[in-house]
Amino acid sequence: MDLILGILIAWAIFLLYTGYLIPYIKNLQTARIVGWTIVIGTAVFSILLTTNESPTYRMIAIATLQLVSMKVIVMVEAYRGKPGLNVLQWLAFSLGWFGMRPNLFEVFPAKPLDGVIAFVVKGISRIIIGLLLLIASVYLQKYYAHIYFLYELVMLVGLSFILHFGILNLSTASWRFSGVDVKELFRSPYKATSLKEFWGKRWNMAFSEMTAMVVYKPLKTSYGIPLAMIASFLVSGMLHEIAISFPVKMGYGLPFLYFVLHGLAMYAEGKVAFVKLIVSNAVASHVWVFAWLILPMPLLFHHVFIIEVVEPLRDFILNVF
Repeated sequence: MDLILGILIAWAIFLLYTGYLIPYIKNLQTARIVGWTIVIGTAVFSILLTTNESPTYRMIAIATLQLVSMKVIVMVEAYRGKPGLNVLQWLAFSLGWFGMRPNLFEVFPAKPLDGVIAFVVKGISRIIIGLLLLIASVYLQKYYAHIYFLYELVMLVGLSFILHFGILNLSTASWRFSGVDVKELFRSPYKATSLKEFWGKRWNMAFSEMTAMVVYKPLKTSYGIPLAMIASFLVSGMLHEIAISFPVKMGYGLPFLYFVLHGLAMYAEGKVAFVKLIVSNAVASHVWVFAWLILPMPLLFHHVFIIEVVEPLRDFILNVF
């Protein structure tokens, strides 16, 4: 086994061990300090350890350990000194599901739930659509690369269909078959009529659940809703910075800026009269949401990340199929 891979696996085992034990810490403040120390330490460790690896390798390693480390802090907030998962349930939650609600796994294993076939059909159909979009992105890159972020957007949407709407729906099906009442993590985002609805109810519910549990709720009582909301976006920006900019060693600050802009725009939705008028209109609201999502997207998925991670990933998938 490659030495770096072996060390990464050893750190993942450490995270799994810690995540299972941390709910036994009865003092919430102590548990939070331990949890966040582990989260920060994991980010620094994975970034430094993989510094000489390829960008794709780094991205996968950093993002994977980051995900597991965040589940450690989720366990702190979910159980607060009262452990609720046995070893099998913790492993299923931490390694087998992208969502951030450990309480759903307290019944695992159990009798199958409904909707399994529907999620399988949805997952497979979305993977097919995603593959077609990836093929289209190759054509667009060859002939229309000069058009602002066109082939990049189609490529990213294709990968999103495969992962977010395809593989994750198949995962939803498998866990519902195992009796765990998980739901879709990406819920018809095209229907969003505000950024608040998009980020809070439709896009990546795992991330929304996580930031709500470990950032928004702890800060809301002490500092109020606006600051708690902005803090949630800042943390989201930092986590995306770690997963996007650090693997390619370029573009630092751009993903963070993307989430800062979204945090400010979402704040404006509830405070600025003109913006309130926009989000109240059936058509303008959709234009508002997708303008904010797409126009600054090169900040989030900046050029170097597209070239060194996204395109190789697309080409690998197309070669496999």
